[in-house]
This record gives sequence, C-alpha cells and structure tokens, in this order.
Amino acid sequence: MKFSNLSANYKNISVFHGLNGEIKQNQVTTLLGPNGSGKTTLMLILADLKKPQIGNVIYKEQSLFYLAQKNQVFDYITVEQLLEIAILRNKNRNLKFEETIMSILELKELLSKDLNNLSGGQQQRVWLAYAFLQPAKILLLDEPLTYLDVKYQQIFYRLLMQEKKRGRTFLISLHDINFAKRCSDNIWYLTPTVLVTGNTDTLLTKDLICRYLEVEDYLI
Repeated sequence: MKFSNLSANYKNISVFHGLNGEIKQNQVTTLLGPNGSGKTTLMLILADLKKPQIGNVIYKEQSLFYLAQKNQVFDYITVEQLLEIAILRNKNRNLKFEETIMSILELKELLSKDLNNLSGGQQQRVWLAYAFLQPAKILLLDEPLTYLDVKYQQIFYRLLMQEKKRGRTFLISLHDINFAKRCSDNIWYLTPTVLVTGNTDTLLTKDLICRYLEVEDYLI
C-alpha cells in the first residue's frame, strides 16, 4: 500500500498535509507521534474509513482490517458471538488457527461471558483475537497495547511475530518505544508536515525520539 500527498483536517483545522509513505509488505511498521498528532486520522484514511482532504492511497488488491483504539461494546453479545463474526468472514476456516488464537490469548473461559461485563484488559484481548481471526492480509492496529498488562503485551508480541511469519503485514500505533524497538521493521514519525519513515535501527535513536516525540531526554 502506497500513499501520496495526504492531507486531513479536523473541524476545519489542519491535522497534517503532504504526507507520503508506503506500508511494506510482510513487515511490521510502527507509527509514533505525540497525542493529537493525527495517528488515528492517518490510520482511518489508510483503512478507507475516512476520506482525506487531498491525496491518494493506492491499494494492491489486498484485504485489510482496522482495529480501533476504542471499540463499541454491544449490549448482550458474548465473547463467542463476537469472535464468530470474524470467523465467519473466512471462506476457508482453519480450526487449528482459531484454537491457537483463543488459547494463546486465554479466552476459552471467557467465551460465554458478555463482552460488556469484562475488564478493560479482558476486552482488549477479545478485540485482538477478533482482529487476528479476520481473513485480512493487512492489519492496522491502533494502540493495541491499551489496557494490556506486561504478560499480555508479551503474548501480543508473540502473536505479532507469528502472524508476520505467516505472511501478514502490520501497521500499529504505539507510545511504548521499547516495544516498538523490539517488534518493528520500520518506524514512522508523524508530524504535521512530514511523515518521517525508515528502518527501526536508523530512526529509533535518542536524538530523533526527542525531536519527533517532543521530549527533552529519553533513555534507550
């Protein structure tokens, strides 16, 4: 997926303009930027859920799925019913894969429970399973570590690496620099006028982190 000259406004105020970039196939790209920098807006545009003011996105006929940072919780839907929605989108079901996802995220004991009765961390595990069970080849995950404790952050990392090996492509937004350094092939820094892109080793340096994330000092 490539995009060029993307610009977006929010309530008639420019969020960013003139952005260019590419989500590289079968890699993990991490989007970094301060709160309010437009990360979610950019992801929504790339997911074709929001139209840019100007600019183009070129899709290479690959299916994609966007998981929001905050997802609507429907009344009286169980975990199992929600996951069935994702599963039924697959023309060729893979029972072993479904079992693996639910087992790794430790969801089996939650299947009969109402989603809206779960804790924030439990709900996030369910939504991550919902994303991984989609048939899409490209997954856009907006702050997937939200509400996850250290244990489940590590489990998410394992799933991310597993699915990358299976040929999937990821764009994820994060605030955790150490996690980004561990999981990412590529880094994007989002600013109002430019999207700084490059490989992780080149861009996750102290100087660049301080410059683009607007901090005075950072230990890496």
